[in-house]
Amino acid sequence: LPQGATPKVQLGACYGVLAGLHALAGKLGLVAALGPDRPAKLALFMIYARIAWQGSRLGAVRWAEDHAVAEVLGLTTFDEDDLYDALEWLQANQERIERALAPKIEPGATFLYDVTSSYLEGQCNELGAHGYNRDGKRYKKQIVAGLLTDATGEPLSIQLYPGNTSDPKTFQPTVEKLRLRFGAKDIAVVGDRGMIKKLGKEALGAAGYKYVTA
Repeated sequence: LPQGATPKVQLGACYGVLAGLHALAGKLGLVAALGPDRPAKLALFMIYARIAWQGSRLGAVRWAEDHAVAEVLGLTTFDEDDLYDALEWLQANQERIERALAPKIEPGATFLYDVTSSYLEGQCNELGAHGYNRDGKRYKKQIVAGLLTDATGEPLSIQLYPGNTSDPKTFQPTVEKLRLRFGAKDIAVVGDRGMIKKLGKEALGAAGYKYVTA
């Protein structure tokens, strides 16, 4: 600088947090599983923003203004509507993504399955319905979620159901998912006594699976 000149400092976009998360997602196979399309990159951004920012979709868009989204993910301008469209894309591609991320299932493996629910304050949700409410909100609509994991609790698949779906009715589709989507053979499935009932046991028997329950 010329003598007496005042240096000007300009702060660029924050690079490290997105670059670090993106590198980790690559090592975990998440980047390859989602693919190179723009909706996949938006989905990755939402994952990173959820970890680093933990705000709303609109908040994530504003957070992106200070971060190197273009440099790390190759994403140009986007808004919250684009993120909601990416969620629709994720739903349409869920089966493919789960299959790509699933480990090779060896005979003798054990899988855990359980169900929970989440109540809604609003009314406009296609899965929202009145059912057994674990939150104690007896007059609120809810949705039901079934989670399938491996023996260590690592998630393998998640599925949402209408809020009035009973636990056993979610179990039979899960057995079929293990058989058809993941090609599992000679395995055991663990679930509580309210889960594995007559239809579930029939589905397990047809698939040649063992089970553990209370």
